[in-house]
Amino acid sequence: MADISELVISLDLRSDLSGEDVAELLWQIGRGPAPTDEDRLSRGLVEVIEDESGEFVCTDPAPVLDQAGPAWKVDGVLGSSLEKTATGWHLASRQEVHPDLYETLEELFLWLSRYVESATVAPDGSVEIARLRWYEDPDFQPLVIRDDTVLWP
Repeated sequence: MADISELVISLDLRSDLSGEDVAELLWQIGRGPAPTDEDRLSRGLVEVIEDESGEFVCTDPAPVLDQAGPAWKVDGVLGSSLEKTATGWHLASRQEVHPDLYETLEELFLWLSRYVESATVAPDGSVEIARLRWYEDPDFQPLVIRDDTVLWP
């Protein structure tokens, strides 16, 4: 058994994303160079690993939505895209994620929630940022942000 879930994102983002914001999103989906701003890099995946000398070190930040190609557990294909639309931007992603990645994803989701199109925001101020399902479950559950808190299903 695996702790892998399928994460699906389909977000309409406002047109006022800065060039730096677009560059970060392109990095997060594996389509651009790493940003140089520390705040932006903090939304990347950093792992603690043991090096050849037995010391524990942190890896350089890595994108979190950059899986592409055949899926391991959920069948089908993984990938991400960021496209300019007539009214802003559209971010789409299908990824396999482990619960160890949730904390890193939260940083990215909270940041993204500030840029969603106003039509995406519910009357209570919540935003459905993605959908998630454990790889053996048939149904997706909404992943919602409310009051700057990610509510995991």
